[in-house]
Amino acid sequence: MQVGDLPRRATSPGAGATDGDAAVGQAPAGAEVGSRYWSAWLGDAWRRLLRDGFIRPAPITRAHLLTGLKAAVVPYLVSRGLVWAATIFGARNLVAPTGLYSNLYPPPALSPFFRWDADAYGYIAHHGYGLGTGGVAAEVIRVAWFPFYPLLIHLTGGSDWAMIIIPNVCFFAALALLHVVGARRLDADRAQLAVWLCALGPAAMFFSYPYTESTFLLLTVGAFVLMESGHWLLAGVGGFAAAMTRAPGVLLAAALGAEGVLGRRRAAIVAVILPVAGLLTVSLIQWAQMGDPLGYIHARSIWIGPPRNPLYLVGSFPKAFIEGDPFNSEAIGVPILLIFAAGAVWVALRMPASYGVFAIAQILLAAQQGLYLHIFSLVPRTISVIFPCYFAFATFLAPRRSLQLAWLLISASILVVNAIMYGGWRFIG
Repeated sequence: MQVGDLPRRATSPGAGATDGDAAVGQAPAGAEVGSRYWSAWLGDAWRRLLRDGFIRPAPITRAHLLTGLKAAVVPYLVSRGLVWAATIFGARNLVAPTGLYSNLYPPPALSPFFRWDADAYGYIAHHGYGLGTGGVAAEVIRVAWFPFYPLLIHLTGGSDWAMIIIPNVCFFAALALLHVVGARRLDADRAQLAVWLCALGPAAMFFSYPYTESTFLLLTVGAFVLMESGHWLLAGVGGFAAAMTRAPGVLLAAALGAEGVLGRRRAAIVAVILPVAGLLTVSLIQWAQMGDPLGYIHARSIWIGPPRNPLYLVGSFPKAFIEGDPFNSEAIGVPILLIFAAGAVWVALRMPASYGVFAIAQILLAAQQGLYLHIFSLVPRTISVIFPCYFAFATFLAPRRSLQLAWLLISASILVVNAIMYGGWRFIG
């Protein structure tokens, strides 16, 4: 349907218009044309969604996976080299604030990487959610963190080395699968750029720390790889594990639901149950061990900051810039959120509905969390795992070589600064 067809149909002899109508009723006719235009546009959009808004499964071969692994090697080594060196530099050159140390007492080679949440995950791996000796305050441990990563630590021996090896192996595998999906949805060049953008992201240092980001990234990208190849129930299993790793993993149920409805796939609709079951399993574990099935929800109240002027949302970055303070971890929270939100909109418009639903919902959760806690320093870490957004960034930057280089340099610089601060026990999210 052409836009120009609408006015002609509205004023054609067969439309029932008279000369008097044309002379007196031009405004209503214009309103009617506008109404018809938007109705037609929405109808076309809905038909396109029903026709093109879902994944058309195709086999993912061993060759695809090997190509992804090869594509991940250099971005992984370069980015991890920066992260490891910067973290160690921060640990050796920044004086830790009084009273901050790891209760896990890792070996000297690993100690720069064991900060903040790492203690909690190690504690849960050894004690579960029950009370044990030492560690982070019990009331925080029992309500804050999800059990899948601690379970992996426990199953691989429970050592400090296991805690650091698991996230690094997961991140390398996640980058490989990110390339596989990118090559299918975009092309090889943009897929490679997406891998670099993810590896050098401003909060990508968390992918190498004893945190859940890399495990969650692997499980969510892996779930979409399985959807791309038509393994709906296995994708649901990935969603089950992702929901036990971090609460946003349950959003894979929405992605599977979109595929089930638009693609009329019964297996995908059945698989919706699995991510929901993962979150329910977390509730059951926490209920059994600490008597609170909604501990992961109640946990957020522990970190609510004092009331703040809402203008801090727009003022934190200019304030840090004017004061020349590159170590203000909150300053980049809102700008990065806006960049990822724009990427999520692109995903919703250009990729299958499952990708768009997954990206948009995570953006909304991150924004809600920042507003609820009155702090946006957590946002870069929270949204670093929204992998479809990297496809949007790669598509935008691919034809703009100079901007592409500037983007990567700025992002890598923020990454290095954040890693230095983390190593020096500065809270960055």
